[in-house]
Amino acid sequence: MKFAHISDVALPHIGGVEYVVHRYSTMQRNDGHKSYVITTKLPNTKNFEYVDSVPYYRLSKVGMGTSIIRKIKKINPDLIHTHSYIAAPVLSYFHKINPNIPILRHIHDVYIGKYEEYSGWEDSKMYERFEGFIIKLPYTAYITPSKYTKDKLIELGLPKERIHVVHPGVDIEKFGNSNRNYLREKYNIPKDKKIIGFVGRLSTGKGPQYLIEAAKDLKEAYIVLVGPNPNPKTSGILGIESMLRSLVKKYRMEDRVIFAGKIRDEEVPLYYDSFDIFCLPSISEGFGMSIAEALAAGKPVVSFNITAIPEIVKDGYNGLLAMPKDVDDLKEKLEMLINDERLYERLKKNTRSSVEKYTWENSYKKLMNVYSIYL
Repeated sequence: MKFAHISDVALPHIGGVEYVVHRYSTMQRNDGHKSYVITTKLPNTKNFEYVDSVPYYRLSKVGMGTSIIRKIKKINPDLIHTHSYIAAPVLSYFHKINPNIPILRHIHDVYIGKYEEYSGWEDSKMYERFEGFIIKLPYTAYITPSKYTKDKLIELGLPKERIHVVHPGVDIEKFGNSNRNYLREKYNIPKDKKIIGFVGRLSTGKGPQYLIEAAKDLKEAYIVLVGPNPNPKTSGILGIESMLRSLVKKYRMEDRVIFAGKIRDEEVPLYYDSFDIFCLPSISEGFGMSIAEALAAGKPVVSFNITAIPEIVKDGYNGLLAMPKDVDDLKEKLEMLINDERLYERLKKNTRSSVEKYTWENSYKKLMNVYSIYL
């Protein structure tokens, strides 16, 4: 069968949605289907290219709606799986006039009421109105990465019987196998110091500023921040690396905060395996891919008790949850794991097993089961 994935951004842009789109389309190709990705054109990319085995069509944002329809008609897919906000209105209209082609809208998170803080844009009311409009547009069905996101959509009036939870996957076998001293050797971190790791965009929504504030007095810990400073022209998210560096300088933490930036794919497991504690103080997660990867690497997680995070991090079982945006509580939770070895080992024992159900194989199977309902 033929499937078309529509996404506002895609690889080589780094992000959870981008990786999900590529992974599903690759697995569909490997399963004997024809899968295509239609996305926007990024700098230094071609209008058409294969990424691994998947054909990528990259379109200009100007007039993207009509371009997408032309491309869909050319591909003639059996099902359209859209992850897009930009193309949402035109795809909903296409669904109205072509009801025989199922269109599943994958909503990875809901930002209504929090987009200003999440993105860093001071005036986000127009975006939130737009999101409120496009979320309610009619499609064949909807896919969410968590129960939290499904419940939010039900609150907004979408029919619950047509909302399907499909968790993304984790390559569990990649983690927990490498030398935990990789970062200590790379950055000359003393062996008696703890490493608190963060993996995500350097943006207000992912919360690295809360981690730096919480860790300013944790002299026994080094902070390793992994992730790009987002470009608002391609992601719609403002990067805050300069602000974070100012905080580090203000608190005289230059010797123990490391900005690793964007790292190579093959380095990702090496970083996770070198962390002692993983901290993602995000203010919103539709699932929490980096949290699941940290748990797969056997690392206790400290995060905020907010949105979908408690579905993965069970407080006192495989990690600790702090009150949202509460720096003092976040610091307390980090101190508990640093100073209480018995607590640390107890949580660590439960990490990997708690994400074993989140394999890509299980995720793909659930996804194709949802497809089969509407084909």
